[in-house]
Amino acid sequence: MKMYNRITGIAILLCCLLRPFGAMAQHTNADSLAVFHAIDIAEEFFTNSNYDSALWYCAKAEEMSRQKNYKKGQAFALIEATDIYIDKDDLVKAEATASTVNKMGLQMKDSLVAAVAWMQMAQVKMYGDHFDAAIPLFEKSLQFYLAKYPTKYSALAYNDLGYTWGRKGELSKQAENLVQSIRIYETYFPGKVGELAIALSNLSTVYYGLNQKEKAIEYAKKSLAYREKTGDIPRLSLGCCNLSQYYIGVDNEEAEKYLQLCIKYALQSKQEARIVHSYVTAAQLYNINKKPAQALEYEEKAIAIMEKSKKDSAMLARRYMAAGTLSRTLKKDTATINAYYDKSLAILKLQPDKINLRDFYYQLAEYNKETGNYTAAYNFYRQYILYKDSLVSANTQASIAEIATKYETEKKDHEISTLQVNEKLRQLEIEKQKAVIAGNMLEAQKKQNEILVLSQQKELQDAALKQQTQELEKQKLVSKNDQQQLQLSQQEQQLKEKEVQVQKQIRNFIIAGALLLLLFGAFIFNRYQLKKKLEQQKQLLDVRNNIARDLHDEIGSTLTSIRILSEVSKNNITKDAERSSVLLTQIAEQSEQMQQGMSDIVWAIKPDNDKMENIVVRMREYTSHALEPKNIRTQFNIDEPLLAGTLTMEQRRDLFLIFKEAVNNAAKYADATLVTITLKQTGNSILMQVADNGKGFEAKTSTSSNGLKNMQARAQALGGTAGIQSEKNKGTTVTINIPAT
Repeated sequence: MKMYNRITGIAILLCCLLRPFGAMAQHTNADSLAVFHAIDIAEEFFTNSNYDSALWYCAKAEEMSRQKNYKKGQAFALIEATDIYIDKDDLVKAEATASTVNKMGLQMKDSLVAAVAWMQMAQVKMYGDHFDAAIPLFEKSLQFYLAKYPTKYSALAYNDLGYTWGRKGELSKQAENLVQSIRIYETYFPGKVGELAIALSNLSTVYYGLNQKEKAIEYAKKSLAYREKTGDIPRLSLGCCNLSQYYIGVDNEEAEKYLQLCIKYALQSKQEARIVHSYVTAAQLYNINKKPAQALEYEEKAIAIMEKSKKDSAMLARRYMAAGTLSRTLKKDTATINAYYDKSLAILKLQPDKINLRDFYYQLAEYNKETGNYTAAYNFYRQYILYKDSLVSANTQASIAEIATKYETEKKDHEISTLQVNEKLRQLEIEKQKAVIAGNMLEAQKKQNEILVLSQQKELQDAALKQQTQELEKQKLVSKNDQQQLQLSQQEQQLKEKEVQVQKQIRNFIIAGALLLLLFGAFIFNRYQLKKKLEQQKQLLDVRNNIARDLHDEIGSTLTSIRILSEVSKNNITKDAERSSVLLTQIAEQSEQMQQGMSDIVWAIKPDNDKMENIVVRMREYTSHALEPKNIRTQFNIDEPLLAGTLTMEQRRDLFLIFKEAVNNAAKYADATLVTITLKQTGNSILMQVADNGKGFEAKTSTSSNGLKNMQARAQALGGTAGIQSEKNKGTTVTINIPAT
């Protein structure tokens, strides 16, 4: 159900009895009773949110009125249907139906019907967030009839008009209209506790907006007491949520208590608006209690529901704003924070709201101050002050003071009216006594009835006078509080300006220090670059020396051997053909070895082969070349994560040469059928093992082996170790352990 109450069937029936006598000629009392009975049934279904049945009875009442040419009955059937359309959020049908009713009221010259239709047209605009269009329609309905003749419609119109002014940030006008609504309910309709609860709740929100939490709590509790009498679950949830928010920072235990009641009633109601409100209340409470993660979780739940329904854009803007602020608290990334704030601003640009804009610019000011953008922070803070002062300004104070003056005037009017009523009562008592003495009991009874009516009026006037006195005191406190708020805001602005100046000075010092650090850093960096260049030149020289040494060791000695073998073969080619053939075979083998050596040198130099993955490929190629021709199977055990690693040129060259030496020994001397190569990373080291299942040997007697010494020398050059384990008939294992890069 909407926040604003509807027309009940009994009230409509009472209005029907006030219809012009001209309409009576076209239908009977039985007809009017039947029509309004159907409207009462529609109201019952409406109260239980059974819209289809409610609209069916409205259509039935309208058709009955058409048949009897009963215009007033037809108008009130359409009025009830308009309320249903509004509650269903079918604002297009609601506006069309209200417009039809307004035309009927003007044609019938029925001021009440026309005024109620204008009020409903205003409600349609209000629920569509078209506040500027709603206000003139509310005022027209009041000026045309409702302000002159107080009815429940009058109270409802004042209540909704107050809400609309509040959405525009006009707190004084909101308070003025809400007080008018409450006065009408308490004076003329004290039994309408549901409607009174709504008006009191709205007034509590005004005080909360003015930061008068005690007054806000007082009126919210009064509202909640009335709602408990009606048993209205959705509005009980709303009242508990409001009280939980009001208690935040005042009494957190009470805030938690009312929060639990709020969530309980919201879930019972199964209404989206109430559930969203309970989530928002939970988020605010957890935020105050330093639980930002839970608060953000509830904000995101509320945002998810509201994004789907797209009903309350102003509330959605606040939720984005709150989510952005909580993301700042949780130190989330800049993109996430800005995304929330940008979504909030996009809504506020389409539908400006002073209260939301005030809070939005304050949050932006704080955010930019946190990130060190003090110029932007100062500009946003000035925007915040402008909106804040426009809400709580001298004009607002004057307007609220004007309300107090009006109440003082009404108080005097009531005092005069009370004296007149007392005088009238004395006169009626005298006339009653005269009638009794004259034996005219009918006249005496008539006078007694008049006395009872006047007495009731006097009681109502006394109650209204008491209420007005309380309102006057309230407004004085409001005015005083607002003056203090203005002074505080001015002082706060001055402090902020001083803070910005201090921040600017600090920023200048930081910039100067940063420049000095940059100059010093540039000097150090240049020195570092020079040092790195020298190191690179030394490394390049080392690479050249290594290549020269490798060419000398691998290629030079082989070429010398080939030259000698060639000369010997040349000398023996005619004398000893068999000897020459053996020598030529040796020349071919050494040429192949030299080619392989050259390939190894080129492979070690190329930067593309830095990755362990490429080194393993090279190892597989070598084992295929060295072991497969001898029918020796090869098994590789490689750690997958190790393949993504890299080695320097020296590391991969020496590691590969050690590997070649170990595999070559297994191929030549082991008589093995299986060679297992293992590569894995252990901590910050790379472990390589080459194990065969060959005949083995006594390791203690072979420690002088040149092959093992070469492997140990290369491992030590890499900062690692090399070892060999072997036993007769149990195979041989060569283990190399070098540091990883």
